[in-house]
Amino acid sequence: MLGGPPRPALRDLWTEEDAEDLSLFLEAAASGALLPALSAIEGTSEADRLEDRAVVEAWAAVAARRKTLLPSQGPFALSRLLRGLLADDLGFRGDDVDYSATRNCCIHQVLSRRRGMPILLSCVWMEVGRRAGVPVEGIGMPRHFLARVGGPDGVFVDPFAGGQELSREGCRRLFDRMSGAKERWSDALLKPSAPDEILERVLNNLAATTREEQDAAGSYRVATFLAALRPFSPERRLQKAMTAAVIGVTDEAAAGFADVIDSFPDTPEAEHAARSLDSLTSGATTVN
Repeated sequence: MLGGPPRPALRDLWTEEDAEDLSLFLEAAASGALLPALSAIEGTSEADRLEDRAVVEAWAAVAARRKTLLPSQGPFALSRLLRGLLADDLGFRGDDVDYSATRNCCIHQVLSRRRGMPILLSCVWMEVGRRAGVPVEGIGMPRHFLARVGGPDGVFVDPFAGGQELSREGCRRLFDRMSGAKERWSDALLKPSAPDEILERVLNNLAATTREEQDAAGSYRVATFLAALRPFSPERRLQKAMTAAVIGVTDEAAAGFADVIDSFPDTPEAEHAARSLDSLTSGATTVN
């Protein structure tokens, strides 16, 4: 086709429904409410959101009943309780066949399929545990997200592996295996992640999967959510503008680059934005 394929319009990439989802996301993120924030990221319907909440609450009620029957409520016993319910009874496991598929980052699909990435499966453990009175924290170990059951002295578990318990040394061995022993270990890698950090990591995973699947609308949506979650981050604002440039929404990209230059002067991101804006205005076909 002469002149190449038509460029997408912003209205095709960002709809009123997207704006509503973003508003719900920011409200939930501000209060640390993981389940509604994850639902907003996915863009699930109200009916699906209500269904997901009801399902999680039903599972938590089962866990709470079983908890009353435990002879001990130490971390190991609580870990085994959640493992028995979520992994053994309900079948939650990692999707090691199609690991990087977008659906493995989407909470409604993870709850429906009972398959997903480590971080989404950990979120299921956290949400069920919280409602059942079982403390579960997300552990943002690089390369492989984990959970910890039972508080600061609790048990590390790998929901991707069906809730396998891990010692600190076991976590280190897993990290070394995942990184090819090319990165330095530190116990600080096992610190709990705050809800906003978990949501940011989910969005980062989605940024990679939508890019791999060449999903222009999905990539722009994720970049917009990240920029809104971290409004004072020049990196995130630049990422949004770069995403718009790559998928061909040049007016939006130019506005984004100008915003980074004005909002974050004398930063590497502003310099990058200035070069990218020059490329756009000069008619260059690529933005670096």
